[in-house]
Amino acid sequence: MSNARLFIWFRILFNCRFYYPVFTILFLDLGLSIGEFAALNVVWALTSVVLEVPSGALADRFGRKPLVVAASVLMVLEMSVLALMQPGHHDLVFWLFVCNRVLSGAAEACASGADEALTYDSLPEGERETLWPRVMSNLSRAMAVGFVISSISGSWLYTIWIKLPVLLCLGSALACLVVTLRMRENWKAPKNVPLLTSIRETWGSILHTGGWIWRTRTAFALIVFGLVFDSIIRLFLTVTSNFYRLVGIEEGWYGVIGTGVSLLGLFTASLMEKATRRMSGVVNFTWLALVVFGGLFAAAYPAQGWLGILLVVPLFMSMRFLQFFLSHYMNAVVSSEQRATALSFRGLTMNLAYGSITLLFGWHTGWLAHAKGMSADDIHVFAASMTWWPWWFAATLLVAGAWVMARRFHGRAANA
Repeated sequence: MSNARLFIWFRILFNCRFYYPVFTILFLDLGLSIGEFAALNVVWALTSVVLEVPSGALADRFGRKPLVVAASVLMVLEMSVLALMQPGHHDLVFWLFVCNRVLSGAAEACASGADEALTYDSLPEGERETLWPRVMSNLSRAMAVGFVISSISGSWLYTIWIKLPVLLCLGSALACLVVTLRMRENWKAPKNVPLLTSIRETWGSILHTGGWIWRTRTAFALIVFGLVFDSIIRLFLTVTSNFYRLVGIEEGWYGVIGTGVSLLGLFTASLMEKATRRMSGVVNFTWLALVVFGGLFAAAYPAQGWLGILLVVPLFMSMRFLQFFLSHYMNAVVSSEQRATALSFRGLTMNLAYGSITLLFGWHTGWLAHAKGMSADDIHVFAASMTWWPWWFAATLLVAGAWVMARRFHGRAANA
């Protein structure tokens, strides 16, 4: 179980970043516009899309640990670039952010799939389906504590100096590298295989896994519904600091809000585990869809002040449940030989969807600004854009459901 403990530490250090409570306004306060912010997130998503599946296939073929270590190295470089930012130099800041987003996307691609596959396959084979929900439940609790610490310190330190949260993240990246170097690899890489043969076989495994997902009802449904849920929830989480400004919350409270949400994660971890044991995947995703729609509706027509924050708390929590459900159900149906590649396909589609919806958000705010005769950075334009979100989610969810129902699946694997 040593890999399981190290996996939890890796996820905490890799994901609980001190600048997250002020993520959007960090870009804006360094001199970028909301349109440039959206474009930079598209750069991040495209980098992840290009590298996601090849990195998973390489992990399945040559070992998962090298990819996880590479993710940590890239995080160190990513945070080092961010630490170089100097307000007042727009062009330099913009291109440094481009470099940062490319490195960040590459780090995400290397980690996605490889970390789960490395940990899942290190568990005793006959106990994986029982132990994995427990590992994910422990991860959820640990991440909650991690986000409490990063939210409080990050937002508070930002008011002192905007670079302090970034420098703390650089320290986390170095610690993350130490953790990944201690992980143990149990995957046997092929020996004495010519380079061209390795490349051909790696791409062959990508096509094979992609075909398996396309033919397998459960895997296909998880991918399709996962990208619909993840893209809109992640977009909201990306712009939360702007939403706080919309409802009139001062910056000093951002960390307090993040702390409260994270503390709720301590209590919901056991609920996730119970939900997968007592309810089917269809039931779990149905009630989650209702929660997400309700949260998006509350964000689209927000109450002012703390009531507005309280009403969107279920939307914050929905991402934790989504990630738990996707990990549990996907790992249960995929074989060990193609686990990292299949999980990378999951990451690929979600990042592609996130990049697309971020680009759409940037275009939509620009269109609304032109129609209203306002600046695209005006908070009222942001508010008007959000009124479309719940209906977008409902429409794409219906399209996804119709697509899954209309597809014909063949072979025994389709009933997995």
